[in-house]
Amino acid sequence: MADIKTDFLSLNYSPSFSVEGIQEADINLSLPPAEVTCTVFGVVTDNGVPVPNATVKLFDSTGLPFKHTLTDTDGQYSMDGVPAATYTISAVCTGYRLSPATGVVLSSGGSTEVNFALTPDTTLSLGAIAGTLATLSGTTVVPVSGAKITLSNNTSTVIATTHTVDDGEFAFYDVADGVYTVLATADGYLTSAPMTVTIVNGSIANLNMTMVVDSRTYNGTVSGIIRDQNGMAVAGCFVGLYQVTNAGQSTQQETLIATTKTNVEGKYLFGNVAAGEYLVKAKLEQ
Repeated sequence: MADIKTDFLSLNYSPSFSVEGIQEADINLSLPPAEVTCTVFGVVTDNGVPVPNATVKLFDSTGLPFKHTLTDTDGQYSMDGVPAATYTISAVCTGYRLSPATGVVLSSGGSTEVNFALTPDTTLSLGAIAGTLATLSGTTVVPVSGAKITLSNNTSTVIATTHTVDDGEFAFYDVADGVYTVLATADGYLTSAPMTVTIVNGSIANLNMTMVVDSRTYNGTVSGIIRDQNGMAVAGCFVGLYQVTNAGQSTQQETLIATTKTNVEGKYLFGNVAAGEYLVKAKLEQ
């Protein structure tokens, strides 16, 4: 059997050129040395049994992904054309956790065998529930962050709780097959209607939940302490809450919308204050 030929000098090419009449074309090429690459091969098994369709991935010395392939029906894989260098390599498959990274040093033109023994993880066959929570402000969809999301089973037993993040997202994992309800609660909002979710054969459910602003509780408060020139609290002092319109403009308007008086500690409080621009004024008559 004849030896397999490999490149010694790499293919190179000239720019395109034209020849007219009896013109002589002088085209010279410089051929760079051919890059001698390496091969990584091996088998992926589970307790000695081949694992087909496993992903085997090669990472460079900085941890960046470099190349990947899949195992065949016999659990075997091979990656050719890999430059000589230092790498790490790992394997994973559905139902298995990612294997620990194996360091490998590839020498020019060589072949290196790296085998993997994967360990099944039964929790990876369980389901998951992910979703977003938002409210409608006019025609704009606004995420609701910090809301409590409660997951209950079909006997109304709470299985898990979580909270939405800044963009309104939430997620539950390791959810066994069954029928569940998902409920969202948050300060300043009416409690959402429960949503029913069914997990079958470790399925994944994606939800879009909405909440309605509770105008009765969504409003804020304004409070403080009134003191005299000596820093002493002033009891029975008149305090007015003014709403400011056209704030920052020359035609700024201040409208008194609520009044109160300070208590014996000089404190005052306005409740049920809607969103807006305000200022507080206070005085005491003899």
